[in-house]
Amino acid sequence: MRLGTVKQFDPKSSFGFIEDDENHKSYFVFYTAIKEEGYRRLQVGQKVKYQLAQGKNGLQCVNVYLAN
Repeated sequence: MRLGTVKQFDPKSSFGFIEDDENHKSYFVFYTAIKEEGYRRLQVGQKVKYQLAQGKNGLQCVNVYLAN
């Protein structure tokens, strides 16, 4: 899994962006990709683990978990 930092997440529109810690590129994330219990939401600055998959408009984050 890759490691990244949440750069933006809007709970009203249910999407945001995660910046990869290794290559510093930002990738789109939709709330359905968050694999945590309860209300799925990310906070700016939070560290996450994730995978990349091809979406309609390029690579996007999938299987997103909070990094411990």
